[in-house]
Amino acid sequence: MGVLFAVVVLGQRQSLPPGRVGVLVAAFGGCVLLGSFLAPLVSRVLSVRAVLLLELWTWLGCGLFLIWPNVYALTAGALPTALAIPSTNTVVHGYRMAMTPDRLLGRVESIWRTISLLIVPLGPLVAGVLLDAVPARAAIGLFAAAALVLVVWGSLSRSIRAALSLDELGAHG
Repeated sequence: MGVLFAVVVLGQRQSLPPGRVGVLVAAFGGCVLLGSFLAPLVSRVLSVRAVLLLELWTWLGCGLFLIWPNVYALTAGALPTALAIPSTNTVVHGYRMAMTPDRLLGRVESIWRTISLLIVPLGPLVAGVLLDAVPARAAIGLFAAAALVLVVWGSLSRSIRAALSLDELGAHG
């Protein structure tokens, strides 16, 4: 959400007409929708680890803005992530539900939903504060640096490397 907020702010700063900014945001939404249709296929073809790493690696595309500081570059760099997000959500939600005992499923899902709803506004808040406090390149650079840290962590994580497939997890449950 922080990157989408940055697209809106940077679009305004670069004097794009509101309709064009809307097209950029809609392109992101369209890729999320397309990714939703692709998610069942992706989650069947790729391992849990591969799906998680796919999204983490696509976030590095936002670094394109550092090379070409234009809202179009930021949007283009974020579109692969928009395609990957639904697959990650599918795998993560399925994994959490498969791991959770039936008697706790309602509580776990309720807690997850509450935490996720509390976190969502932090992206635009952080993006807004950064875009107000530092140049746009530095703000997006911090997002890209955070993405790089997550890519390294995710790529080296033993628990992600050893993650069972959803089928294997269901057989153990």
